Amino acid sequence: MRSKISQTYQAHAYRFAVISRFFAAIVGGYTFTAVFTALLSIILPLKKSDAVLLSISLTILVYSSVFIWVFTVKSLNKIWITILLTTSGCALILSLLKGWL
Repeated sequence: MRSKISQTYQAHAYRFAVISRFFAAIVGGYTFTAVFTALLSIILPLKKSDAVLLSISLTILVYSSVFIWVFTVKSLNKIWITILLTTSGCALILSLLKGWL
């Protein structure tokens, strides 16, 4: 009986970990990429139109790199903390540069 409960718990824990990784990769990766792209388009020393085009072009590389990175790191806590801190840091720098704060 105890082993059956343990197997069920492990199966649910594994499913939760996979769902959490997909959520981190899709939603967290998208949010980080959006904020990073906005910041990059501001700080690039190019004409505004060229900076926006270059940063949007790099979006595919950044998003796919974050997606792959989420599935290579072992710790779920490390994934979430890194995504939240980097997104918050980029958003803070962006808001300071745009004068929102």
